[in-house]
Amino acid sequence: MASLDYGREAAIARAQPNNILKGFARSAGDWLLDAEPERLVSIGRLVTAAFAILAVYLDPTRPVSLLYECRAILSLYILFSVLLVILPLRKPLDSSIHLLVHVIDAVILAWLALLTDELTSPFFAVLPFVLLAMTMRWGLKGAAFGALILLLVQFIVALPDLSDGESELNVFIMRSTYIVFAAVILGYFGAYRERSRRCLAELAEWPFNAVANDRRSWLGLLFRHASRVLGGSRLFVLWRDQEDDAGCVACWADGGLKLVEVQNADFWRRHDLQQQHREGDVGISSRKEADFSDLIADLPDFAEAAPERIQRISAAYFSTVRYRGRVFVINSSCRPDEGSALTEIIATHLGSELERLALIQQTTEAARSEERMRLACDLHDSVLQNLTAARLKLKFVGEAADSDSKLQLAEVGKLILEQQQRIRQFVEENRAADIPVINSLEQTLSDFAGPLADQWNCQIEISISPPELAAPKWMVHEIKQLISEAAANAVRHGHATRLRISISQADCGLQFKLIDNGTGVPSQAKSLRPSSLSTRVDRLGGNLTVFQATPGFGIHIIIPRMLGAY
Repeated sequence: MASLDYGREAAIARAQPNNILKGFARSAGDWLLDAEPERLVSIGRLVTAAFAILAVYLDPTRPVSLLYECRAILSLYILFSVLLVILPLRKPLDSSIHLLVHVIDAVILAWLALLTDELTSPFFAVLPFVLLAMTMRWGLKGAAFGALILLLVQFIVALPDLSDGESELNVFIMRSTYIVFAAVILGYFGAYRERSRRCLAELAEWPFNAVANDRRSWLGLLFRHASRVLGGSRLFVLWRDQEDDAGCVACWADGGLKLVEVQNADFWRRHDLQQQHREGDVGISSRKEADFSDLIADLPDFAEAAPERIQRISAAYFSTVRYRGRVFVINSSCRPDEGSALTEIIATHLGSELERLALIQQTTEAARSEERMRLACDLHDSVLQNLTAARLKLKFVGEAADSDSKLQLAEVGKLILEQQQRIRQFVEENRAADIPVINSLEQTLSDFAGPLADQWNCQIEISISPPELAAPKWMVHEIKQLISEAAANAVRHGHATRLRISISQADCGLQFKLIDNGTGVPSQAKSLRPSSLSTRVDRLGGNLTVFQATPGFGIHIIIPRMLGAY
């Protein structure tokens, strides 16, 4: 019974006058959009010509002496229109060949106007057809060129009228104004359509092949593209993990990206990213502006990037399996309704890309972990066992050697033992895949620097800013290898006795500055860049530069920020 009532109510609702009109308008709109534009123009020309000859038949034009010529020209125009309907030009809608057809339209209509009372001719009412058709084909350019043609036609037709002593200057001025105003309105719609088409084309070129390992470069590439689609707007994007109170805030302004990680539960509680309403509603722009102002108030680092005056703002939420976030677009050149739709599309794209990057990073980390476990097994089964055998042989040889040789062999044995301990530590760390992956750099590198200083008889000083800086285990290993190689180069090539290392966190990533007090690189060296260090830094996606210190040699390294790193 309930279903019957519901069906009756639905039928009554469909029968409402407003719904009937909406249905009719929707059907008419669908029919027009499905129609081929070229055919629409041709049929429009034919209908216009047919009604013109009907009007002349029912109410002959003046002067009567030229009525025959007028009907003859209209007949030729109908024939021309029928031919274009039956045999349309097989050219693109915006092909320049169509300009010839519209010039013929304008010439015929101008001829008819000259034969029928010039400025007061009824055929002037047909001339806007040329303007409409040219706007449909070429947008703003078509509207402008069509208006020039109509003004020229009107000027030629008006010459006899303006010079015969019965001036109709008021008609000439008002029609000229009408033509210009109509061209401006039609040109606006043409430009609007062209910009929408360009935006869609740029959205279709979304950089799905963005860099996946370097998050900063990757986000910069995406934000630059999104800003270009939105007409050079400023973008503010914040997103957080679905389960943790950790996330990021990114800003794209003036061609630069600023990225800050936020691990503050109160911040994420104040800026709820749960989508509770549709952001596309233009009427809630004041609420979006208030939300954005609250966001900037909690992020003083972004105060400079925020515009002093917000003219337009649009926002959209996104949610994926791992992240949820919100995109703010500030002072877009798009209209509010258009900008809201584009913002929602871009928010969806950014959410998908963040999810994709997380999956790629997770897969890469798993592959790296598996490779390290395999390497650890190989080291344990080969190098570690061989070193053990070497120590045993040294021990046997030392038992038969004299006291001086025994002392030297003991030193070598001690060195081999230290290497065995380092290898064993590496093996143990990489076999345990479930232990916490984040290590404190200050504690880990301090423990590492002591034995390294003894090994090379070189004082090593390490400073870390901020002191609580941490990194995944795999990155700590890479940092240790960088420091070990730098210490070896400083002692062997520069005869350094002191190496100062500073590590700091920056927007661009992790920065290293290594300066020794040695003699630097020999002038006959093929390259000032240390090859082994350069190869390792390149593999991490970083950048290495060298410089001369006073005294000594310096190296500056930047390792980009990885997802989940420090």
